[in-house]
Amino acid sequence: MKLLLDIHQLRPNRYAYSIKTDGRQSDGAEYYESAFDSLETCLRDAGDSIGHYFPSVHMRYEGRVVGACATESLRRNPKGLAERFLAALTGRA
Repeated sequence: MKLLLDIHQLRPNRYAYSIKTDGRQSDGAEYYESAFDSLETCLRDAGDSIGHYFPSVHMRYEGRVVGACATESLRRNPKGLAERFLAALTGRA
């Protein structure tokens, strides 16, 4: 079973995410979480929610696929991951 972390920017400095199983739009289970004041906090909370159940997660930001990472990275280095994430989206990576 694949896991998809779907992140949305609600407004400047406000992020939310959903976790979907099997990467499907409607067929997989879907879990929504609260809104967060930073992408770093959003990623850390997602990692905590996923826990040790999945070794890796595929990620999208505003519908754009941004790759996959080890779930442990979400918990241990959310700041670095957020920086790489945003750099890739703006073409600076």
